[in-house]
Amino acid sequence: MEEIKKAVDLAMQEFRKKFGDDALLEDGEEFVTIFNNCILILSLEGSEIGVKFIAGNPFRVDAALSIYGDVG
Repeated sequence: MEEIKKAVDLAMQEFRKKFGDDALLEDGEEFVTIFNNCILILSLEGSEIGVKFIAGNPFRVDAALSIYGDVG
């Protein structure tokens, strides 16, 4: 359980680096963090924090979807 908390803390550090120190997840939002051997998806639905780990590495596709525009 301690390792999960550490992973979530590390993911939130990266989230705050990108969006600012005061940034919080809003209801319905989620983000992905890629670790060396897994992927973590953090989400917020109401007051519930979702934590989902997927083992392995993501597949990469060299394509963009127009519904998301330019995401940096």
